[in-house]
Amino acid sequence: MEDDVAQRARFKDMIVVLPGIGGSVLRDQDGPVWEPSIGMAGSLLRDRHDVLARLAGDRGKLDDPDHRDGVVATGLISTPVALPGFATLNQYTPLRRALDAAFELRHGDPADAGGAPANYFEFAYDWRRDNRVSALGLKTLIDRELAKWRAYQIGGGPKVVLVCHSMGGLVAKYYLDVLGGWRDCRTFITFGTPFRGSVKAVHMLANGLSRFGIDFTAMSEVLRNFTSVYQLLPRYPMVAQRPGGPLVRVSELTGNVGGLDVARARDAYEDFHRAMDPERSSHQGRRLDELVRMRPIIGHGQRTLQSAVVGETTLSASTELASDDPDVLAFHTGDGTVPEFSALPIELSDDGPWWWENGKHSTMHTVPNTLASLVKTLMMGSRGLSDLQGPEQGEWEEAARPAEVTLDVRVDEVSPSGEPVTIDCVLNGADVTEPPRLTISRDVPVELSETEEGCRYRVRGLSVGTHELKVDWAGCSVSDVVEVC
Repeated sequence: MEDDVAQRARFKDMIVVLPGIGGSVLRDQDGPVWEPSIGMAGSLLRDRHDVLARLAGDRGKLDDPDHRDGVVATGLISTPVALPGFATLNQYTPLRRALDAAFELRHGDPADAGGAPANYFEFAYDWRRDNRVSALGLKTLIDRELAKWRAYQIGGGPKVVLVCHSMGGLVAKYYLDVLGGWRDCRTFITFGTPFRGSVKAVHMLANGLSRFGIDFTAMSEVLRNFTSVYQLLPRYPMVAQRPGGPLVRVSELTGNVGGLDVARARDAYEDFHRAMDPERSSHQGRRLDELVRMRPIIGHGQRTLQSAVVGETTLSASTELASDDPDVLAFHTGDGTVPEFSALPIELSDDGPWWWENGKHSTMHTVPNTLASLVKTLMMGSRGLSDLQGPEQGEWEEAARPAEVTLDVRVDEVSPSGEPVTIDCVLNGADVTEPPRLTISRDVPVELSETEEGCRYRVRGLSVGTHELKVDWAGCSVSDVVEVC
């Protein structure tokens, strides 16, 4: 144990980890409101109205920063979770372990205002609420704890390092841009944050959640309550109001579509996303990347929804990029949830540094190679990232290019119990003769067959619950999670 401690690097700054939507455990005095580790996700998918009613909360009050409904975010999720047609999310334990193995970190409890000085916090937040409310909570935590850490860590001027997955990056960016957090931040690292939004959010709000012929109506209505979900909508033109029509922003639609409330979409765009634009931010027109080291991790190589067309009563989403611009067409994939260019902050539109990962939105923050590069990034402090992914791969500009060979793993977020789970594997940029290799959390019968695009696994006998899987093929390795219910 002493040898392990001796090998860890001293870390002078303070790390705060922010999870994505659904990544925080929520509890009240009566017990869990959202806790995937006890099978709650399956209950929600089966439209358990007692569970759903507690999760829904009071829509009219959730966005009020002063509202106290007794629900407390008590920590990050400890098991994977999936919602049909909307999101999958793996646990944050591998991220925590990687940081602990590399650095001497003093863990702090965000709920303990009188705790000892610490430089590692996991900011669990009530993801049902407006992201601006969560950002205020983040500011309160950082202002309080960074002051204590600076008093303890004399010299060096410690700052905060934000490590964020998915929507957690939006919470952090609002803190940086609007609440003045840039003054106290050294580095801002994001895994698959939808800075420009996700088409999946449009699809879910308009059409609701559904899989294998079942509409999860009650769960859909609960998610439609949350302003945070509206803040995941794309901020760029990506939807046509008629087939072949010009693209507009969701906020520019002339009428509601299905369950999508255009007025709420407009509020999310104007009051949340536009507030983070440089000309309206607290740094008064200066670009955030000039003030804070920004390192977005961008998922690519996975089939990802890119555009949509409004029908008579519903919205049809597509993986086709509705653009003739060759520069835009180069970003034609994503991480399965967030399009490539959406994971790029507005400030880094024209140049890097960009960090590419042929991975899935649900698991990018758990991949060993990515975590190793994350650790190296933090070890280098303020010296830059010229050899981020290893000196053998050359300078940052070389390493920042997307991989030429990518593996696309396609699996539904949820699968009905008793039915085989289908996993399609599509290899792009390489011709190989060897088959892919599937690793899954249970020893169950697996069938492999060829398809026109690649290979298909059919997995039988998986028990009810959430399962992790990994596919290795031609030097690529992609992991994901699936919920059996």
